[in-house]
Amino acid sequence: MNKKLYYPVIVGVLALLVGLSVLRPPISPTIVELRPSKLAIFNNSSHTVYIAAFEHQAAPYARWKPCEHPARCSDLTIAPGRVLDLKFELIYHWYSGAKVSVLWWHLLPDALADNGYRMDGPHEVLVTTPNRVITGS
Repeated sequence: MNKKLYYPVIVGVLALLVGLSVLRPPISPTIVELRPSKLAIFNNSSHTVYIAAFEHQAAPYARWKPCEHPARCSDLTIAPGRVLDLKFELIYHWYSGAKVSVLWWHLLPDALADNGYRMDGPHEVLVTTPNRVITGS
């Protein structure tokens, strides 16, 4: 390849790649998928994900705060690369057709943090559940 063309081609390819990454938002490491009777929550990260879910309007009244140490967290955890099926009936104040706030966060080991862990999050995903729920699936 002609050396005079080599540099502009490389610069053009890099500019194209940067442009495409700006147009396409990053993929969330946690994906919430709506199913007929539950939410499927996927952990696409390399860290355990901790989950809490509330009917959206009831969330402020739940007196909830995220756990800050793995020993104090609930059973709603998702190992890296795994999925958690969360039945609608287990969601705080859920009803058919409700908007649900799914909160998720990571606890990352950090020797400088008060309890040995640094929190990434909580992050929120809003999902509207179906008006008719198909049970048993």
